Amino acid sequence: MGNDNLLSRDDVLGRLIANRYLVEETCELTATGSSYRAYHVAEDRAVLLRILPARGGMTREACRRALTLAERASALPSPHVTRTLDVGFVAGRWPFVVSEYSKGRTLAAVVSQTGALGIKRVLPIAFQLASALQTAHGAGIVHGAIGLGNLWLESLASKPEWLRIMGFGLSELPGSDSEGPISGIFMSSARPNTGSAPTCSLPEIRADIHALGSSLYELACGAPPPWGASEVGGILDSDFANSGFGGHRASMRGFAAIIERCLYLRPETNYDSLDQVSYDLACLEQTAAALALEPSARDPMVAAVHSPAPRARGVRLGEPKVIVRGG
Repeated sequence: MGNDNLLSRDDVLGRLIANRYLVEETCELTATGSSYRAYHVAEDRAVLLRILPARGGMTREACRRALTLAERASALPSPHVTRTLDVGFVAGRWPFVVSEYSKGRTLAAVVSQTGALGIKRVLPIAFQLASALQTAHGAGIVHGAIGLGNLWLESLASKPEWLRIMGFGLSELPGSDSEGPISGIFMSSARPNTGSAPTCSLPEIRADIHALGSSLYELACGAPPPWGASEVGGILDSDFANSGFGGHRASMRGFAAIIERCLYLRPETNYDSLDQVSYDLACLEQTAAALALEPSARDPMVAAVHSPAPRARGVRLGEPKVIVRGG
């Protein structure tokens, strides 16, 4: 069946997975996993079936933890979290995740095909991702595996580009061959303990924030960030400016500052929560929208900040309380 890491399309199409999912059509094939439209035989409906690269050490306890976390995430009150319907394994090696069906593709496939995205596309996607993770953290859930391969961009005629986060629970699955794979397909309907309210630790929150920053950089530049660099600002000119990210210089600088606070560990400037990231992204989106307008249509405050102001008559530097503009 396929190679040691990924199942081939020929091994999957037309096959009945877990005795209930008939694989009908390929949605996309990437190095991070393959997506298919499948027919749920028992429930008579279409579902999205993702088959991921093979992983070793698949203990039943790891599977149980993964499914529990996926079920908790599916109950989050966020429209940007994909509802997980099922989790299992093909031949005990290749994890599969079943979710609600929607047309679209992962951001990994989008970037692979089109390269870097422009600022008008990246900012709304970034805000949706940050707000959804903020909701998850508020419920005591961390994703732990954020990447472009787990971010699904839906094709909806009635909305702009609509992001859905997949892969909650996958961080619970081991990646080594320490214990060897289990045989068959394991499923569990375990539910989380509803005792005390769950919380996320600061290291867990920052791990998701770090992965968010890496994903945003890859969207804007078309490639993962250069981890040898000490500051995003130092590579802004060479990477952002040449990537087609576009936009006003101030918007690019603001976006780079947000990524830098996500990626580089500096206690005095690091983000400690997703609500801080969401706030900065919302402010940047408003500023970018204002800067895209004709100067005459801009908000006066924005124009005053980003445009050279006419010289004020009769006012010395350091003293302006009320500025009277003159010719």
